[in-house]
Amino acid sequence: MFLYVVVVVYYGSIGFCVIASTVRLIKLTSAPLHLRWELYRSSSIYELSDWWNRPQVTFLEKMKSAVLDIIFLRDFYHRNRGFWYFLFLFHLGIYLLILWHVWYLIVPLIVKIRVEPFWDLLWGHVATAFAFLGGLGIFVRRMTDEDLRVYYPPAHYVKWAFMLLTVLGGFYAAHFDFGAFIPTLEDAKFQVYPPNSISIHLLFSSVWLIYLPYSHILRLFFRYYHQIRWDDVPNVRGSAVERKVEKLLNQRVGWSAPHVPHGRKWADFPSEREQEPEG
Repeated sequence: MFLYVVVVVYYGSIGFCVIASTVRLIKLTSAPLHLRWELYRSSSIYELSDWWNRPQVTFLEKMKSAVLDIIFLRDFYHRNRGFWYFLFLFHLGIYLLILWHVWYLIVPLIVKIRVEPFWDLLWGHVATAFAFLGGLGIFVRRMTDEDLRVYYPPAHYVKWAFMLLTVLGGFYAAHFDFGAFIPTLEDAKFQVYPPNSISIHLLFSSVWLIYLPYSHILRLFFRYYHQIRWDDVPNVRGSAVERKVEKLLNQRVGWSAPHVPHGRKWADFPSEREQEPEG
């Protein structure tokens, strides 16, 4: 019975993660211009008075920036070097663990290849060690550093403790239950009853899959979507940007105040201010 619960929860969480993430991405991509601008990078090209005269960012420049910011965490490297070491170590471990799971779950179904089990296990253990030590360092620094602590509520530390338990659970399952042999999906065909440690680890992972669509992680990667990270197209006459702005300005105000009457169009207010006499 427990096995069926694990299977339903795990695969259900995968489906939920895919559907919820897709829905959120669609909502963000279809959001009005001014809402997307709220997600824009902190240092915007719009801050420059002659920004429309500057050359457009090329695709290679975008990819370089994304790699430096997402993989190497460039902002943390320049702003808080001591915290960056743990943050980078944790993310490096997570990336290696993702690749490790792809190696065992996807590659054997495509290519008939198998390396010495020792190297497979070493890869997983090194990646797990990076993720755990980096995560532990992040956990401690955010608790002890007053500059960092003010930004994180108590629930944040519960989340990181749960993350560390998830990483340790994966290490325990791989080392003590599988030992030198870690099965692939093909090997799992005849494994009807996996060890309890694997089942518990899958349940822990399911929690993260359900949490992912609503976490800052999804927003972080979506920050590099073209219309958010590099939405610096000039608003010229007859452009698509102008049409979108005009459509928004023709919407009616749904609230009221002494200076904003209810039911008027947003486009009415700038024109009225232009007509007001100076002095």
